[in-house]
Amino acid sequence: MKISLRKVLIFLLVFASLIPHVGMKISILGFNWTLYRGAVLLSAWIFFLLPRNKKKLTPKNIYKSWIYFLSVWILYGILLLILSPYRNLHGGIIELISIFSGFICLAVLLLTIRDVHDLNQIINIVQFIFIILVIWGGIECITGIHLPMSYFNDDSINNLLNPKLATGIFYSENDFSAFLTCLLPVMFYRRKLSILTIFTMIGVVYIDYINDANICLLALLAAIGYYLIFIHQYVKKGRRTFITIFVSAGFILCFLISKNLKSLAKFSPLLNTIYVQYSNFNVSQGSMYDRLIIYADSVKASIQTFFLGVGPASFSNYFYKHPSSSGLVNPHNLYLEILLEYGIVIAVIFVWKIVSMIKIIRKKTIVCKSRSVKWKYISCCEMLFIYCIVCIASSSFIGYAWQWVVIALGIIHMVASEEELVDINR
Repeated sequence: MKISLRKVLIFLLVFASLIPHVGMKISILGFNWTLYRGAVLLSAWIFFLLPRNKKKLTPKNIYKSWIYFLSVWILYGILLLILSPYRNLHGGIIELISIFSGFICLAVLLLTIRDVHDLNQIINIVQFIFIILVIWGGIECITGIHLPMSYFNDDSINNLLNPKLATGIFYSENDFSAFLTCLLPVMFYRRKLSILTIFTMIGVVYIDYINDANICLLALLAAIGYYLIFIHQYVKKGRRTFITIFVSAGFILCFLISKNLKSLAKFSPLLNTIYVQYSNFNVSQGSMYDRLIIYADSVKASIQTFFLGVGPASFSNYFYKHPSSSGLVNPHNLYLEILLEYGIVIAVIFVWKIVSMIKIIRKKTIVCKSRSVKWKYISCCEMLFIYCIVCIASSSFIGYAWQWVVIALGIIHMVASEEELVDINR
């Protein structure tokens, strides 16, 4: 049986992006060679071995705009790494390597994918890995057994932490919940509401609940609201009435809960968490209070540095020299991380490009006539929408490899026509 080198390349990149830390790490001068980093270099070499073919699923101007943007991002990061008084040389190099790896991953995927069959291969890989990780996350929640990369296997971590949290292939439970929540819409890509799809959906909600990943749970609720208000075909004509009723009902519900939060907290762990956070906030304590303070201090720091950026991985360095009253030195927000480290221009362009993808895919969804293709657009649109929210769930997002697969899928669906996507296996 003849094996397509292109198929091998796509599998290698997608698999390594979703599972970047599996296997032995080889450390050279303080730099760890993981599966993902090795796969990126190998995939670049394989790409140049492939015969040149003009047939591609994405138009040249689309993928070029992202390649140019990431090139400018990397070059500006190098400049800041040289000139910034807050530079973190070692951490900055590692972070720039992560962005460069994302650059290669995105470029190679977009230049290699020729048709919907290649896209179908990516979806199959993502779905298979996703299901396996949801199952493993459930096992962690029940048994307290974790993989070697989990912080529960880190001797320096307080052993009083609840071991029955799910960290999956990541270091912490927040990272794992962000990953699962963002990729959940891929399970609805082919519109088949199978038992397996329902199982994974319940599994993700359960893991997020056990992990106390409230931002991820809110992202799922927001995604449902976005679908009902801005995408669902049956509310196009009466959208204003529907939005008014939906928003009004939401405000009334929130008002009633807030008035009775203390008594309701006894019956719901989620409401109890909100009550505890609210109570702590009123006395200037708790994780929510600390996050809001570091958010405000990040904006102040950006203003004080004239929105030019303090350099790659220099967020912590800045707050070591100018401590925040929150005591935090991590951003806990991708947007503020990019804003403070790389300046307002890079941050605005990044947000604009992601939001533009969501808007374009949403418009394609509304005018799409094929129900099966419409669901493909919805799946990708919801995935990008959730990504925009869950990126504030973890301490740092720039180094995550899986986000480039999400962005690649967004770019593909932004430009792929209904006629092209209808050929994908249903």
